[in-house]
Amino acid sequence: MSLISLSHAMQDTLPFLPKNNPFPPLLPPHHHDFPLLSRPKNLHFPTFSSRTITPTSLPPKPHPKIPQIPSTSPPPPMPPPNSHSDFQEKMLYLESIGLDFFSLIQHHPPIIFASLHDLKSTVDFLASMSFTTLELRRILSMCPHILTVKSTSLLPIFTFLLREAHVNGSDLKKVINRRPRLLACNVETQLRPTLYFLQSIGISELQWMAR
Repeated sequence: MSLISLSHAMQDTLPFLPKNNPFPPLLPPHHHDFPLLSRPKNLHFPTFSSRTITPTSLPPKPHPKIPQIPSTSPPPPMPPPNSHSDFQEKMLYLESIGLDFFSLIQHHPPIIFASLHDLKSTVDFLASMSFTTLELRRILSMCPHILTVKSTSLLPIFTFLLREAHVNGSDLKKVINRRPRLLACNVETQLRPTLYFLQSIGISELQWMAR
């Protein structure tokens, strides 16, 4: 198409276009559906003080209360035994075998606190070893301490004399009558160490018993 023909075609088309604005803009100058972003304002953040923040102290926790157990009163004490009657019974018993009670407690006061049962057990054990009443009276008068030795402690002494000191059974009463204090000695701490010492220096068992 020549330029002259194109010019005539454009002129023929122009009357059909609006006269005010032949080429309207694609978008209006201010479109209300998409507002323009405004510039961000200056944000102000709070500034922390340079002072030291002191922590607030919490109130102390209350201690849990321990439930108290109600105290039970102890049982009432038992009435003391009649010491006067016990004293009289011991005195009558020892006098019945020919022993002076007041002379015995003068030489060995613990007899006062020994029970009547223990006194009888000791005397009965010695009687079972074939000691006569006269022999018992002599032995116990020479050594009142024997009365406070329990019968369970007398048996190891006789065993020691027969087995370790090699005292003949027929001589046992003779040895006790001669040295009654042997019945008031302890086997472990007195009799056996003494026997070992005398044996170490050449003294025989019979010589030791005869002294």
